[in-house]
Amino acid sequence: MRRGQHHKGLAILTACGLALATVAVVIDLVSPSGETLWHMIAAPEEDGLWRFERIDGRDVSRVGYSVRVHWGEVSEWYDGCNHCGTSDEGMRSCTLQACAEQPYDRLYFRFSRGDPAIRVDGDWMVMTVAGHSAELTRFTEQVI
Repeated sequence: MRRGQHHKGLAILTACGLALATVAVVIDLVSPSGETLWHMIAAPEEDGLWRFERIDGRDVSRVGYSVRVHWGEVSEWYDGCNHCGTSDEGMRSCTLQACAEQPYDRLYFRFSRGDPAIRVDGDWMVMTVAGHSAELTRFTEQVI
């Protein structure tokens, strides 16, 4: 004898769907701005926030140079004074604070605004462009 129209398989399927949706929402809430669940699963290992330690062997760690790599390309950069970024539509926006030029700014701009070759080894990344190289470490803060 049936006691209503409940279907045990459908109830389990619905519960699993709700559990997956809950996990997706939690991941979305705790993930860095602009990151999606798909990006967290499928993105290249170089994606993320990186801080410059050395350019052409010279220590630049105190200046505060950093870049964000998204889908294998530099999408945001911070030169120790101004922050710039490129939207998914290719539009660039920058802060316009007046800053004193640092000795390595011109070299840094070759990496942040150019198309450097990128190689990752653990928490270190090496960028090379036109005879110059930079060593970067993974940076954990969410805002550059």
